[in-house]
Amino acid sequence: MARPIIGIIIPVKNEQATIKKIVISLYKFGDIIIVNDASNDKTLEIIKKLKVKIINNKFSVGYESAITKGIKYCYKKKYRYIATIDGDDQHDPNFFKNITKIKNFDLLIAKRNKFNRLSEYFFSSFSYLILKIKDPLSGMKVYNYEILKKIKNFNSYNTLNTFLLYKLKKNSKKLYEIKSKIKKRKDKSRIGNVFLGEFLVFKSLIKFIGLILLNKMKLLFKK
Repeated sequence: MARPIIGIIIPVKNEQATIKKIVISLYKFGDIIIVNDASNDKTLEIIKKLKVKIINNKFSVGYESAITKGIKYCYKKKYRYIATIDGDDQHDPNFFKNITKIKNFDLLIAKRNKFNRLSEYFFSSFSYLILKIKDPLSGMKVYNYEILKKIKNFNSYNTLNTFLLYKLKKNSKKLYEIKSKIKKRKDKSRIGNVFLGEFLVFKSLIKFIGLILLNKMKLLFKK
């Protein structure tokens, strides 16, 4: 049996207004894996009628843990590339055409032309200082299976998947950011209101910094 090429993970929570449109736009790029994080609208009802793999959370585990579940599933299936895209219809799915244009990469990141929150600009500045990555919080990424093999685990660290980037960066220099326009969201963010959203991103940034410092301390003690 031929090895599957691309697994596309979509974490969703109450995305009934956009999920069908997104899935249809992605069929031509690869297999679609939807992680439904305990939606309480018609999201699950809609995706059950679509040609997708569904990982259904009976209880909400949060955005990062939902993506982690999808990555673990795709890793076991040995997809050559494992991609993520948010379910809010802000990202341009044509970004995935870069998979065939850039053949030798470990990670592709869709670098958004603007951020939704002030806290994301702070996160971006710190990330660029440490990782040389300007948009670590982008929901659209493509991982090469071979680089993920070098990571011991894909556990959630409550850093919006940014600590995974830190671990990848230590193993590879073939990480590329490609400009991608982001559409304005038509409804409310699933992360919460303006103040809650800013708080959660800042909280993730502090956690991210703490994990990096802890990791560096461990390396010092090993020497």
